[in-house]
Amino acid sequence: MTTPTLKPNEIQTILNKLARSVARRFTQWDDVVFIGIRSGGEHLARHLVKRLEAKTGARLPLGVLDIALYRDDLSKRLYPEVRPTDIPFDVGNKIVILVDDVINTGRTVRAAIEHIVDLGRPRRIYLLAFFDRGGRELPIQPDFVGRRVSLPEGKVLKLVIPEDEGALGEVLLCEARR
Repeated sequence: MTTPTLKPNEIQTILNKLARSVARRFTQWDDVVFIGIRSGGEHLARHLVKRLEAKTGARLPLGVLDIALYRDDLSKRLYPEVRPTDIPFDVGNKIVILVDDVINTGRTVRAAIEHIVDLGRPRRIYLLAFFDRGGRELPIQPDFVGRRVSLPEGKVLKLVIPEDEGALGEVLLCEARR
């Protein structure tokens, strides 16, 4: 069973808040790059970068990271879905803003950081999470948070990504897969 949680206009409000927070943090954009974790983080990073480019006039590099082979539960997955990582820039000595849709245990972010470091040594990695649902198993905290949420046991948030990349989609409250 799924329950609609956020509509596109509410997602828009959170994205605008995050864009303002990121824009306040930086005065110089030359070494700032964005990397979205596939697939929710990728979708949100695209929209965030568009807003920031319009606001700052800067051209902001955007990459996409697939962490399937970096997961710590890889041995438990019979057929992991591996999609390409597309980072068309060098991460060495860059300020990376890593974008994820939901942070919970911190394990996805740990995998993403490992993958990024395999590509080069960034000067700094900031974590931007659209939703923070708590429940950390690793000492990883976001630098930018759209909204902190508390979910019932066995529930997860799912970003429904529309086929039209320009559209935001919606967020649903769903049963967790076991």
